[in-house]
Amino acid sequence: MNLISLTSSLCLGVILLQANSCSHPPAEHEEFPSWPTKVPKGPIDFERNVRPILIINCLECHNSESAAANGNFNLETRELALATGDHAPAIIPGHPTESLLIKALELDGIHYGAMPPTPDKIWGVRMEILRRWIEEGAKWPEAVKLVHPRDF
Repeated sequence: MNLISLTSSLCLGVILLQANSCSHPPAEHEEFPSWPTKVPKGPIDFERNVRPILIINCLECHNSESAAANGNFNLETRELALATGDHAPAIIPGHPTESLLIKALELDGIHYGAMPPTPDKIWGVRMEILRRWIEEGAKWPEAVKLVHPRDF
């Protein structure tokens, strides 16, 4: 087989793979976790449902290196998430409406305490996942430490 035939075969294989993947909708478990399209049925799973939202939307500023400049709130571990912050606790398991995390996320983008402090607010499905997670006790496996997005 010459180089042109090999290249043509590889290109055709890639095209067929792409066509096949486009013709079948992704299974529910293949949904992009940091921008879910629906609130899961049943209990919220921290690693699957909450972790990606916190890493993409919060950990940029609320990590061990940057917490001092961002309300002293560190989201790297459950212990830190429940105990740190200028107005700790920011997360009150079982009480989303009393949790400062939810209150800050609900603030209008122009408010100085709004989180995240950008036009890309957490709302809709992502907000409901965080609310339900806190309502269900803010379960977070002790062994799970969130890693800054730049360290992926």
